[in-house]
Amino acid sequence: MWDGFNKRKFPRLHLTCEVVVRPQGKELAIKTTTENVGMGGICVMLEQPLERFDRCKVVLELKDGEPPVQCSGRSVWIVPHRDIKTSRTLYDTGIEFLDIDDFSRQRLQAFLVQPKKG
Repeated sequence: MWDGFNKRKFPRLHLTCEVVVRPQGKELAIKTTTENVGMGGICVMLEQPLERFDRCKVVLELKDGEPPVQCSGRSVWIVPHRDIKTSRTLYDTGIEFLDIDDFSRQRLQAFLVQPKKG
């Protein structure tokens, strides 16, 4: 996984949250967990590759007792990764948030700054 986090406009935290990614124009719903989360987007490991700049719907569960955050997004980078244990190719994928409403942005900000329990 790419680790240039300190250079990001929106730094990301290594957090595991449930997420559903629905590529635009496809009926496919990809359920996975985040590798990291930030104000600008998420990183997820996918079994099927998205194309770079594909738009998608993102449903992100913040585990804060509220409904999931929903917004549109777009894949900005995809890095193929061979899983040593299974020999499968997985796709380390960065998804930028688009069209996230102010309420969801505020919830995300609060979630990212609250102390995390081990």
